[in-house]
Amino acid sequence: MIENSRHKSMKGDSNREVAIFTEALKVPLEKRDTALESLCRGDEDLRRKVEALLRAHDRLGNFLEEPPTGGSFD
Repeated sequence: MIENSRHKSMKGDSNREVAIFTEALKVPLEKRDTALESLCRGDEDLRRKVEALLRAHDRLGNFLEEPPTGGSFD
C-alpha cells in the first residue's frame, strides 16, 4: 500500500509540473520568472523541473506545428 500511495503522489507531482508548465507558457518570457515564483510557491525542486520543461520546449520551437518542407513522399 505504501508503494501505491507513493505512485499516486508521484503522479500528482507530475500533473502539477505539467499544469504549471502550461500556465508558464502563456506568460510573456520577460515575466516568466515572476510567474514561476508565484506558481511554484517556493518549491525549488518543482521550479527546476518546470524550468527544464520550458527549456526543452524552447529548444524544440515549433517542430511539430509546421509540415516538413522539401522532398517528396510519392
